[in-house]
Amino acid sequence: MVKVVLQRDPVRLTRGEYDLLIIGGGIYGVCAALEGTRRGLRVALLERGDFGHATSANSLKLVHGGFRYIQHGDLPRIRESVQERRALLRIAPHLVHPLPFLVPTYGHGWQGKEVLAAALFFYNLLAFDRNRGLKDPERRIPYGRFLSRGECLEAFPAIGREGLTGALVFYDAQMYSPPRLLLSYLKSAVQGGADALNYVDVLRPVRDRTRVRGVRAKDLLTGDELEIRGKMVLNATGPWAEEVSRRLTGQGLGEPLRFSKDLYLVVNRRLTSRYALAVPSQYRDPNAIVSRGRRHLFLIPWRGRTLVGSSHVPYQGSPEAFAVTESDFQDLIEEFNRSYPAVRLTRDEVSFFHAGLVPMEGDGGASRDLRLARRYRILEHGGPDGGTGLVTVIGVRFTTARDVAEKAVDLVCRRLGRQPQRGGTAPRALYGGDIEDLSEFVARETRNAPWGLPAETMTRLLYSHGTAYPEVLEPIGHAPSLKKPLGDSTVLGAEVVHAIQAEMAQTLSDVVFRRTDLGTGGNPGEIALRECAALMARELGWDEARQQEELDQVRKSFP
Repeated sequence: MVKVVLQRDPVRLTRGEYDLLIIGGGIYGVCAALEGTRRGLRVALLERGDFGHATSANSLKLVHGGFRYIQHGDLPRIRESVQERRALLRIAPHLVHPLPFLVPTYGHGWQGKEVLAAALFFYNLLAFDRNRGLKDPERRIPYGRFLSRGECLEAFPAIGREGLTGALVFYDAQMYSPPRLLLSYLKSAVQGGADALNYVDVLRPVRDRTRVRGVRAKDLLTGDELEIRGKMVLNATGPWAEEVSRRLTGQGLGEPLRFSKDLYLVVNRRLTSRYALAVPSQYRDPNAIVSRGRRHLFLIPWRGRTLVGSSHVPYQGSPEAFAVTESDFQDLIEEFNRSYPAVRLTRDEVSFFHAGLVPMEGDGGASRDLRLARRYRILEHGGPDGGTGLVTVIGVRFTTARDVAEKAVDLVCRRLGRQPQRGGTAPRALYGGDIEDLSEFVARETRNAPWGLPAETMTRLLYSHGTAYPEVLEPIGHAPSLKKPLGDSTVLGAEVVHAIQAEMAQTLSDVVFRRTDLGTGGNPGEIALRECAALMARELGWDEARQQEELDQVRKSFP
C-alpha cells in the first residue's frame, strides 16, 4: 500500500481547472471525491472547518441495515441500507462491526412477538443478499431471532417486566470511529488523485456568463484569497447548503431546509455489554405507517461506555449558532429515565456528548414528534440541463452516503459528457481496509507489536487505522519518546505527530476529537491535553498564548 499524506497545499489547487470541485468535507463530500477519482475525474474538495467536524463526526455510530424502516413501508430505503451496510462491512472491516439489537416484546399487540415476527420475515426477504461478498464470517450479519422472557431478563434484569414476553434480536452494525471512517474515504480519494484543503471558506463564484466555473475562497489560516476553478461544482455542505447556494448563484434551494437538533450522550457507565437495547420513548414516530407506538431510545455499548440517545428537537437558527444547552442534556436524561427508570441515569455520569443537525420534514413546531427526512435530495441548479454548473446534494444518513454520492457524481459525469460508471467504490477496500480476516489480522499484529506496545494500544490502533497503522508509528523511529502515552490515556505521542504531519490536523480539537481517541469518550485529563498541545506547538510553531487558546477551546467541548 502506497502511503498517503494529507498536506495543506493551497497553491496547488489554484493551478489548472478541475473537472469536479466539491464544497463540503463531511461524509457526503468525501464520498463524492472518491467516486469522482474512481471515474477518472480531476477532483478538488474544500472544507470551511476540519474534515467531518460537524454532523458527520457526531454520528450515533450506527450503520443502519433498514430493519426499522419496515414500519415505514419504505422498501427502497431498506434495500439501499442493506447494500450500503454490506459495502461498509467489506471495504472498512476494521472500522465497521456487526452489532446485535434487543427489542423487548410485550403482550400480543403491536409490541408483541407476532407483529415483530412478521416484520422480521419480510425484512429477511428484502435483505436476502445482506452478506454477499463478505468472506470474513465475523463480518456477516446473522438472521434475527427471538429470546424467551427469561433470556431477555438475563440480558437486561432492569427491563420493565409487566407483560414482557421476550425479545427480538436483530443485527445492524456499528462504526468504531466515524471520523476515522471519513478520513479513510478521504485518503482513498487523495490516493486516487484528489486534492483536498481544510479551513478554507468559499466567498463568491468564478463565472463564465451564467455558469459557475469555480470559486474565490479565503484560506482561513493564512488570510490569502484563492481562485479555484472547476467545470462542475458540487455543494455538499449539509446545513450550510442554502447559504452556499446563495453565495454561488444568488438563489436558495427553493424549498427551505429544516433541521432537527439530534443529541446523544456518552455515559461513563456500562449499562449493556453484548446487546444494544431499544426502549420505547414517550414520543411517537410520525413516519410510521404501521406504528408499534412510540420512538425508541437506544442504549448502545461502545468501548466500555454506553451511548444513550438520540433526542430530536426542531432547530431554528443558523448552523453557525448551533449549540447544545444544559437544558438539552437534562431533557434527554429525563426522557431516558422515564423510558427506563431502573437505570436512574444522572447528569454527572455524562462524560461526553455528540450533537448535529439532521434534515427533517415540515417545520416541526415545538413538538418532538417530528418527522425526520427520509430521502436524500440531488438538485440541479438552473434546471434539468444543469445550466449553472452547480449541483447540491442533501443527505440524510451516514450509512447511505456512498450510494448517494455515486448518484450525484453520475449526474456530474453526464453533464461533463462522460459515461457514468456503475459500481463505484463498493467493491474496493478503503485506505487501511484491505483485510481478509480481521480477527486473524489483529491477533497477528498484536503478537508482533512494534516498540513493545501493549495489546490494548495495538488493538485500538488496528481498529482505527487497519493495515495503515505502521504509518502512525513512524515518528517513533525519529523520537523514541513518542511511544509513550499522553497522561493517563492510551493515545501515543506518535499519533499526535502523525495527525499533523500526514493528516492535515491544524487545531488541538482536530487531534483530540477527530484524529485520535484522546477525547472521544470524555476529558482525558489536564496532563494529557497539555502534553498534546505541547507536541502540536512544537510541530506547528505555536507560542504559549496559542497553546492556551487551543486548550481553552477543547475544554469548552466537554460537558
